[in-house]
Amino acid sequence: MQRGGERPRLSLASLDFLGSDAQLRAQAEYALRESDDRRQLSVDSGQDPSGSIAVFVDEDGQVEEVTVEPAWRDQVGVRGFAGALFEAYHAALRAVVEASALRQLRQGLGTASGATPDPVDTSADDLDEQLWLRRTWQTLQEIDADLRQLARRPACPAERDLTSPSGCLTLHLRGGSVVAITGDIRLIAALDAGRLRSEAQAFFRAHALARSQPRS
Repeated sequence: MQRGGERPRLSLASLDFLGSDAQLRAQAEYALRESDDRRQLSVDSGQDPSGSIAVFVDEDGQVEEVTVEPAWRDQVGVRGFAGALFEAYHAALRAVVEASALRQLRQGLGTASGATPDPVDTSADDLDEQLWLRRTWQTLQEIDADLRQLARRPACPAERDLTSPSGCLTLHLRGGSVVAITGDIRLIAALDAGRLRSEAQAFFRAHALARSQPRS
């Protein structure tokens, strides 16, 4: 499945960019437009800081695809590959949190006006301005709190491990959540970008399957 380049994404988790009420409205509407563009693909994505690894997830946080750049060795190195993969996965989960909050914001806009208008075309005359601003700020604060909680997830011992087919990568799970990804440096060094992509996708598929099965 081929993906295009990741679109620039406004992060509503940082509240520092917000200024006047007019700027708040403009930023929120821009974020909703970007969200609409991403929803056409039905996926969100995250990358490691170097941009070498990207993880694409659906709205439930299930991994649909992993991409690895051919120059990954120069960017993250053999020792850093597993950590970079976890960073990309974590970034994708943050994107899901933001997308969910934006959907709530869109629903709030529709409720406030008594209809389901296009947020981009909604003017101050159509809504109670103060109500809109209150709900927008509340949503932004909720996004910020969710992302901070995600970032503060404590390091916990894993309850279960899933290993990729070659054994080069290991997914560490606790309570069904991924708490770490580690790798065998010797095995990682022997694989190219395509093989590493396949290895990562294999254990993410195994993780999705494990989550879908009821516990006995």
